[in-house]
Amino acid sequence: MSKVFPKFMTTCLTTTALFFSGLCTAAAEENKSVNSPTISVTSNEISPESIENPYIAAAGAWARSGNGPSLTNKGLVYTLNLPVLGSVPAGSAITTVNYKWNLSYLPSGLAVYLCWDTTSSCVNVSSSKTGSLSNFAGLNANKKFIFAFLVSGSGAISPVAYGQTNQVIVNYE
Repeated sequence: MSKVFPKFMTTCLTTTALFFSGLCTAAAEENKSVNSPTISVTSNEISPESIENPYIAAAGAWARSGNGPSLTNKGLVYTLNLPVLGSVPAGSAITTVNYKWNLSYLPSGLAVYLCWDTTSSCVNVSSSKTGSLSNFAGLNANKKFIFAFLVSGSGAISPVAYGQTNQVIVNYE
């Protein structure tokens, strides 16, 4: 236990330090279009083959948050891109990803996905607004994450589901 506890504390302190330093530098990078969280809308669907079931694990790294899109129409995929914040060493591999998403209102038929780099590598996180995933373990930690929101059907969403703060904390080795 004496060897495990110091390693655990070091990981916790490192993660906390990186998280808070990320919050401080996020404001400075806010005006950079390439490095800032971005929102987009498309009518493309996320293929069922790209969705995995979540698993829970633990580890330590970079954090990014942004206000999610406001959902106004059914049948569209709304996305929030959360690019890497800070410098991730080359060859770093993801161990776990902690996430949080929220909307002002949860419309019927809502599906929420957390995706790595593109919307072709996604995990369905609709059933839990917060969680920890090991589905992305081993993947490059120097890639963006994307929240994708979809309400099935067609027509307007009433009331509008306003985007709230969404966050990822990417732990890597």
